[in-house]
Amino acid sequence: MLERLEEIRENIFHYLEARIELFTLETRGKLEEGVVVGIHSIVLALLGTMTTIFLFSLLAAYLNEVTDSRYLGFLIVAGFFLILTLIWLFAKDFFSSKIRVAAYNALRKSQEKKKEEKSNAVEELMAKTRSDMSQQPTNRTID
Repeated sequence: MLERLEEIRENIFHYLEARIELFTLETRGKLEEGVVVGIHSIVLALLGTMTTIFLFSLLAAYLNEVTDSRYLGFLIVAGFFLILTLIWLFAKDFFSSKIRVAAYNALRKSQEKKKEEKSNAVEELMAKTRSDMSQQPTNRTID
């Protein structure tokens, strides 16, 4: 009986070690993923911004040609961005709530996925522990 308790204690110890290692690997994975996604997003935002600036400069130059003016095309493009800025400013609550809902849904989906992965890992570990315990011969003595 004492040997069986020692075996159970050892299995629990291995289980805790595996959980700690799993937590460490998950944390490292999250950090690496965050850095990679962050760098990718920054580069993508920079390239997108540069492309947008050049496209709108091209549009302004084209409008200058169409209106036969040196500055009217740039004024039209600037007015467009002024209108967008005012809409964004006055509809701040609307846009904030939409962004908040989108971020919450993304976070919830990510947490559900990670919870499922953890549950699967724990189930696999429990199954392995059970199989290890059932494979070991029991030394029972009848008194």
